[in-house]
Amino acid sequence: MERCSIARPFGATAAAPPPRLSPRRRRLATSPATARGVRLPALQKPPKPPPPPLHPRPNLPIPTTTTTSGDGPATDATAPKRGDSQKPATDSPCSSGAGDVLRLLDALRLPADEVYVCLLRDCADAAEVASVHAHIAGSFAISGLPLPLANRLVLAYAVCSDIGAARQVFDEMPVKNGITWATMVSAYSDGCFHHDALQLFAQMCHQVRGLTGDHYTHAVVAVLRSCVRLNELRFGEQVHAFVVKKNGVCGDVGSSLLQLYCDCGPHSSALHVLEMMRCSSCQEPVPEAAWTSLITAYHRDGILDDAIDIFRDMVSSSSVRSSFSLSSILAVCAEAKNKGRHGQQLHADAIKRGLDMNQFVGSGLLHMYAKQGQLADAARAFEAIGGKPDAVCWNAMAMAYARGGRYRDATRVVYQMKAAGMNPSELTMNEVKLACFR
Repeated sequence: MERCSIARPFGATAAAPPPRLSPRRRRLATSPATARGVRLPALQKPPKPPPPPLHPRPNLPIPTTTTTSGDGPATDATAPKRGDSQKPATDSPCSSGAGDVLRLLDALRLPADEVYVCLLRDCADAAEVASVHAHIAGSFAISGLPLPLANRLVLAYAVCSDIGAARQVFDEMPVKNGITWATMVSAYSDGCFHHDALQLFAQMCHQVRGLTGDHYTHAVVAVLRSCVRLNELRFGEQVHAFVVKKNGVCGDVGSSLLQLYCDCGPHSSALHVLEMMRCSSCQEPVPEAAWTSLITAYHRDGILDDAIDIFRDMVSSSSVRSSFSLSSILAVCAEAKNKGRHGQQLHADAIKRGLDMNQFVGSGLLHMYAKQGQLADAARAFEAIGGKPDAVCWNAMAMAYARGGRYRDATRVVYQMKAAGMNPSELTMNEVKLACFR
């Protein structure tokens, strides 16, 4: 036999068979690099790029004030005294933003009038305004504040609702102009210090000559707003006389006067102001707010026909009509006993101007048609409202169906309202329940 013909020494063991290699390992084993014993390098991932260096915040030099005595040399006022424990410096209230700019101004020693104005315009609270104010006081300690910068400082304190600090700066100003007085009067009126606004306006009328321009308009509008809040008709009449003597009744001043008489005085005075505005030499159209104030006053007092006549005069004068005036007159037509004739004309005008999809106009149309019992038109107005109808529209639609006897539609609207994430009012639920029990 062939396998027994090979002679082996006594006691020798059979050699192990060579391992079975895959074709890839066979090719690697027969390659010249492997044959010479050279080991292939392993694949490595590319190294990550180093992170960008973090630049520390530069320490800007802060100029220090020195004090000189009569006999000794100048000494640093900010250096700690002997015997005092040195404490670490703490950040000022304005540690970023305006504080960085102020430190840079100290380091570069540049003229900073315009920079101060920009900083005061961007201040977010009274603490930042106080920090900038302290820096300004150090820069203009001898010459005093320039008038534009002082006016901006008063306005900055007023915007941040620090009326006390604004009045302190106002009192320390040696020279004041119309802008200064108008800013302080407006600050008192906006901050609900109405008595102080009236007193300061009276003082302004005695001390300032030649009041004209926008600051005059702002001061008059602010003091008339305070008169309305305090129900001070007599003071408002004095302001009216002052306005007629100065520049005539027109624009925002006329609208404020008309609002005063609508809220505190007789309607005849309001009509007189409206006629003065229409015949004024300012060549300005009567603002929409003036017409709407008079319409709302007549509606509040139940004089509906006169309110409709005022709107007719508004249309004939070619005044601009927006959702503000249309929603006001629609509320009048909802209570007028003319079977919705005027309301349908207003609906056509709203469609012509593209305002029928406005939420306020659509709510007014829905309320008017529901009050008149025209449920089909009310449903069309409800569906035409752009966006998401509010709770007032849903409640009005449900109550219109309930009062019209259509309890199924009323129930459907209530369920749709709940699905939209709004809860019907208690009055609406009571109306729907009564309609279901009939």
